[in-house]
Amino acid sequence: MLNLPTSVEEITEETKRAFKAFDLQKKLEQATLAVSCSDLSAIQAIQLPSECTDFKEGCKGRDMEGAVTLDWRVDPFASMSDLTLLVYDGSGSGGVPYYVHTLTLVHGGRKSGFVAEQMKLQQSGKRSHNNCAGDYKIEIYVPPLAAKHIPEFLDYVYGRELKITTSNAPPLRYLANRFDLRDLYKDISTKFIPADLEIGTAPMYCTLADQLKDFELRDRAIKVMAERMDKLNINSVKNLSPRLMRSLVQCEKLECSSEELSEKVAIWLRLHRELEQARDEALIGDYNGMDESRNASASSVRKDNNETMTDEDFYWITHVQFMPKIAPSEALFYFKFGSQYPQVMNEVGSGSLKSRCLAAFSGKWAVDKLAAHVENKDAKPFDLYENLDLESKVELLEASLVGAKKMLTEKDEASKQQDVKDKDAKRSDEIMYKTNYESSSSSSPADKIMKVVVMGCGVQPANGIYIYKESGIDERTSSGSNLINNNTIVYEKEAIWNQKRVTFVLYPTTAGQYYSQHKLAVRQSNSQQSKTLYNSPTVMGLSGVIPELAWEVEGEMEGIHPPPQFVGKIEQPPAKSWNKSLTHSV
Repeated sequence: MLNLPTSVEEITEETKRAFKAFDLQKKLEQATLAVSCSDLSAIQAIQLPSECTDFKEGCKGRDMEGAVTLDWRVDPFASMSDLTLLVYDGSGSGGVPYYVHTLTLVHGGRKSGFVAEQMKLQQSGKRSHNNCAGDYKIEIYVPPLAAKHIPEFLDYVYGRELKITTSNAPPLRYLANRFDLRDLYKDISTKFIPADLEIGTAPMYCTLADQLKDFELRDRAIKVMAERMDKLNINSVKNLSPRLMRSLVQCEKLECSSEELSEKVAIWLRLHRELEQARDEALIGDYNGMDESRNASASSVRKDNNETMTDEDFYWITHVQFMPKIAPSEALFYFKFGSQYPQVMNEVGSGSLKSRCLAAFSGKWAVDKLAAHVENKDAKPFDLYENLDLESKVELLEASLVGAKKMLTEKDEASKQQDVKDKDAKRSDEIMYKTNYESSSSSSPADKIMKVVVMGCGVQPANGIYIYKESGIDERTSSGSNLINNNTIVYEKEAIWNQKRVTFVLYPTTAGQYYSQHKLAVRQSNSQQSKTLYNSPTVMGLSGVIPELAWEVEGEMEGIHPPPQFVGKIEQPPAKSWNKSLTHSV
């Protein structure tokens, strides 16, 4: 049903509006139709009539009827398209044409430097063309992923709002760079991606950037994953190609222990194998009674696919430089999985993957699991082992036997060392009790001897009661620390350590102008040189204050952890003359 004007005044206004639109259209045609579409300088020099400002601004907010809005999505004749953008994605199916406008791509607010340059080249005769309307054509080759986002990219060029996400940021960044849209490239590269690229999104950025050959973005994503490899969810990188997985494992920023890395790589290998199988089924088809020719076709597809892992890929992903130790729980998987890559598994030497797998399988976890399975196969199934060939089983059994013998030897050695430590501790306690008794017997009840107790340190003979030494010492310690003075308060404890008679010494040192620090050192009975074992935290004030907690091991010394858990005085010194005078004065 038509809505007709109901009054003379409305009819008059509608008539005026129609004549005005017709008049503006005539003026616009006079300004543009006389210009050849092959003359870019003339296009640039077009002066639209002042009444056509709405048209010039894209007709936003206009109330003019009949004006043409530039839009690449509508019919090219209706939109007066004067440029064909032919996009090739390398698939061999021919280019996809997009009918666009030089006014927008060369002179718009989001103009393309690439298109402008191509237009100049065509006009200068560097490319063949005819001076007829609609004869401009630009061919461009982009990766398939970028080609899929050309419509979204053109919408942005034509003024529509662009929503950037993790999935479209890499291809839009590529197109912005390829078409020379510097503002868009800057927004994506310096604002969105730095804020969005983290451990959860890095795998997608890595995969997409690799498809686009955007190596700078790809390497940034790999670095993010490598730095947080210990926190990385391997399911998120299952789509990484073997080549990208190699780059991740070989990244100099990799933060992950060897055994943990072997576990993560093993999970990725399983996931990648499943993806390969699914890809083969999708390409060839899972048909019953597949003939030999189709099987051969499936094999050729796998060989031609760049995503298929080669011996070289498997070699570098599991290289000894990045994975010197294999997790015992994954040793048998690598041993079985590696049979597909004989060039890798046939290597010899302690650094070969086979040797590392056998070494891991000779550990306690593997030996216990294999022994339990051999003892009762029904109750303790071990399919990975049972599915091996006979030769591999023999190799694993030999490795387990060697590992069991090694564990017994280590256990005997540890037992002997523990016996020595227990004897040292027992003899040290006897010496401490004797010294403590003698010092207490030789002093009157009024003159209590100053004592300090040390508890919880890794050197067991160093634990116990230390007795105040009246005379000062003036030697330097092995760490070079200076004693506070020759009459400093020193506590000593005689003991047996490593089957030798030693003296453990607790003394203060200077630590700057206003701070002091206590050290616990050991001195051989026939030497005056002390070797520092533990350090207290620094404290402000007098050296007589002994920190009770937060002691630390000296440097990188091994075999003496942990540091003392508590150090404290257990008896106070007798009152001295200067103490009494101070008390009386108060």
